[in-house]
Amino acid sequence: MEVLLAQLVVTTISVTGGALLALLIDRGKTRRNERLAEVNALRLLIAEIASRRALAPEQTSGPITLDRADPDSGFNRVMRSVVLLRKDIRAARRALRPRSGAWAPINAMVATCNVFIESVDEEPRRIAGELELLRTDLDTLLREVCAVHPQLEFQGAGSAAYRRPAARFTA
Repeated sequence: MEVLLAQLVVTTISVTGGALLALLIDRGKTRRNERLAEVNALRLLIAEIASRRALAPEQTSGPITLDRADPDSGFNRVMRSVVLLRKDIRAARRALRPRSGAWAPINAMVATCNVFIESVDEEPRRIAGELELLRTDLDTLLREVCAVHPQLEFQGAGSAAYRRPAARFTA
């Protein structure tokens, strides 16, 4: 009877320990997958911000047409680009883990876009200066995001907008 009881206790402890170990492994995999999803979303966001023509230094050096009535005016194109960028930042924010260190810079990016949109809407003539401020602020915030995840590579806002793609080898 004592041997049977001992075997029952050992079996119960083994099964419970195995289940606990399986739960811990599963939790670790889930955390790893969430972290990878966050890093991938941030990597895509960095590439998106880097490829924005409106944020490229080449863009802000030339005159921007201010005709609001013309949908193809420089003003309207820049405004659409920043509104879409804000949408992309919000999408990346949905991929963040609850305790991610990227929350503050990502939220600040949304706020920076909001400030740009409001400022330029009030005073359209300031668009070039506000665009420069937006680019500078986004660069600072992108550096903060890259500091949270060292595996991310910093790319400045608009830095890849006019870069030619690398030549591909065909055999």
